[in-house]
Amino acid sequence: MNKLKIFDSSKHLKILKIVALSFAGLLLLWFSFDITGLKFGKIKIVTSAFVDEPIDFVFYLIFIASIVCFVLKDKIGKYMLLIFLLLWGTFQLTVYFKSGESIAAYNNAFADTHHIIAASNDLLVKDTYHIFLDIFILLALISVKFFFIVKIISLKGRLKMKEIKK
Repeated sequence: MNKLKIFDSSKHLKILKIVALSFAGLLLLWFSFDITGLKFGKIKIVTSAFVDEPIDFVFYLIFIASIVCFVLKDKIGKYMLLIFLLLWGTFQLTVYFKSGESIAAYNNAFADTHHIIAASNDLLVKDTYHIFLDIFILLALISVKFFFIVKIISLKGRLKMKEIKK
């Protein structure tokens, strides 16, 4: 029980929440580039979603709402943000398992964006924007999930302490 005692402190939970919000904020900033588009001189990182994928704006608004819920009421917000990140991460990462025509369609759609690694016809190699997007989704997902788990452990610990005091 002593090993879990540090998680009973609201100070530690606040720190974990700040870390989770920092990674979610970094992801939100990066995702904002999808909405606005990002270009450095002639190098196009990502085109505006308003042109290519208007549905991304809906996801953007849902993501903002999830973050706001997490900030204001983490009792409900942690579930919303965790579920949203889990679904988004699952969708983003399953794209890596595409083959054939799907890879050709991806390469065609993002042919004019910057690639750290050259595109391939045999294996999906995402463009620079999507590689970083995947990394930021994973970081946000891991940090929110860690907060979620620690919060549950902390609540269970508090309930046990109340039972012992009775």
